[in-house]
Amino acid sequence: FFCCNTSRLKVDIMLAILIAFSSLVGSTSAFNVFAPFAPSTNTKATYDGPPPSTVITDSWLDVLKYDEPPKFDVLAKSIEFATKKTYAERNAFCADDYVFRGPVFGPISFADVQKAQEGFQIVDAYPNLETRPFGFTIDPDNAYRCYWFERWEGTNSQPLQIGPNELPPTNDNVKLPTHIMSANWTPEGKIKYLCLSSPLDRFEGTTKGAGAIFGLLVGGGLSAGNASVGDGMFRFQQRLTHLIGGFGRNWSLEEDIPSWWKSKSRGADVNDDPNNM
Repeated sequence: FFCCNTSRLKVDIMLAILIAFSSLVGSTSAFNVFAPFAPSTNTKATYDGPPPSTVITDSWLDVLKYDEPPKFDVLAKSIEFATKKTYAERNAFCADDYVFRGPVFGPISFADVQKAQEGFQIVDAYPNLETRPFGFTIDPDNAYRCYWFERWEGTNSQPLQIGPNELPPTNDNVKLPTHIMSANWTPEGKIKYLCLSSPLDRFEGTTKGAGAIFGLLVGGGLSAGNASVGDGMFRFQQRLTHLIGGFGRNWSLEEDIPSWWKSKSRGADVNDDPNNM
């Protein structure tokens, strides 16, 4: 996550470089100017989403799809998970072969995610931290996958512990740019794969485009560096931190990564092609 020397602490943080936009198509009700009563302010636009994709792909991630429809409410289950506050509460939702992956972090197990965040003591540094999830929706191409937005905010009212170093609280109110989460559920009602996106709008919030855990580090007084997917120096730093271990890893040890996860890309590595491996 970071490299430090005797003069200062520096954290290289992933800044979203490329934001992909998709056009939204919806239907609205026309306003009839001849109607004697037109309660247009009470009319709510609805959109049921697109039909399932007609493009056939052969992907190693197809292991996350199932022939039978879910026998539980995936939307309700995802809302329940996303609104839990503690590690113990969230851990109860995770499958034994759970994997988390972010833009420059992972693949990593739930236990290793917890160790990494506790190494930074981020939760302790932001006692009133809220992830503020909203906009839950089911993937039209996979009934077992749910997407939602999160826009984290809190006050850095306690010291931020970085290994042996401690930063005093800034007492700043911190708001992070919005990111997207997705959870892939199993038929047994457990999360097998949790994914976090890069920030959607790097100009949003108070952390100069840094999102999620990295944004909280910036809010705690650490400077934002220039780290991105494929960046050689950042990848080297990640591998050095991974080798040392200690209070947190950028991804789990190979023996702890479930066998269904086929990609050999780690941390900020560029994408590989597991389908042709």
